[in-house]
Amino acid sequence: MARYSAQAKSSAALAVDTGFAWLQAASGNGFKLRRVTLGVVAGTSVPTSQQLTVGINRVTTAGTTPGGGMTPNKLDPNSAAAGSTFKTTYGTPPTTTSDDLFRVSFNSQSGVDLPWEQLEELIVAAGTANGLVFINRDNALPASHSYVISVEFEE
Repeated sequence: MARYSAQAKSSAALAVDTGFAWLQAASGNGFKLRRVTLGVVAGTSVPTSQQLTVGINRVTTAGTTPGGGMTPNKLDPNSAAAGSTFKTTYGTPPTTTSDDLFRVSFNSQSGVDLPWEQLEELIVAAGTANGLVFINRDNALPASHSYVISVEFEE
C-alpha cells in the first residue's frame, strides 16, 4: 500500500458541530487512516487556553461543490498519485452518520497526535460516497483561532 499525507487549516471562529476537513475515497479504492495530528493557531498571538473536541465521523454521500484542501502528497515518490481527495469546503457537505467513530479532546495550547497503526485500523471502503469528516465539537473556536490538521493514509 502507498502512503500519502495532506494538511489544512480550518476557517477561523469555527462553530460547534461544523466539519472542517473531509478525506474522501475514490470510486476504485478506499483507504486506511493511519495518523491524524491536530493543533490550533491564533493568527500572530498565543491561542486562548480552552478544551477542544474533534470528532471523526463517517460520511455516506459525496457532497456537492468541493473546494479548498490540497492534492495529497506521496510519501514514497515512486507511488502512483492518490485516488482519495482531501477538501476543506463543500457547497453541500457530505452526509454524516449519526455518531462519531472517534472523539479526541485536547487543550488549544497543545496538540494531539493520533496514530492508527498495526492492530488499530480505521478503514474506509472504496466509493466516492465514502469518507471521513473532521468536526469541531463541544466548544466554538474563538475569533482568529483555526485548527491545523495533518492526515496520513494508505491506499
